[in-house]
Amino acid sequence: MGRTRYAAATVAAVCVAVMKAPAAQAVPEFGMAGVTPNARAVADYVSANYPGVLSIGGVRPCDSVGEHCRGVAIDVMVGGNTALGDAIASDLRANPGRFGIKYILWRVVNHGDHLHISVVN
Repeated sequence: MGRTRYAAATVAAVCVAVMKAPAAQAVPEFGMAGVTPNARAVADYVSANYPGVLSIGGVRPCDSVGEHCRGVAIDVMVGGNTALGDAIASDLRANPGRFGIKYILWRVVNHGDHLHISVVN
């Protein structure tokens, strides 16, 4: 988890998630060619610090919002591991300027198994 300091509840949630995770391995990525440097930095950080993440996706065809097709959003798949998703969301929300985060969608409609993280260009 690097040298970043976390609140006790976040550390506990991450520890539970890490204990359930398989041995450390590369997080599968999809559509990361063409993401902005901020989106890449978030993906790299999450991948390095949260081994329970199932996959990370980036660029895909445009939808009504258009963030994915412009490379300014990633989806971090956590499946049913809400403790892991909560820990990631809490961590990133506490440091929005570090990665240029605009907003995070998590545990809202259509975002119960993954975090949608939007960044500035």
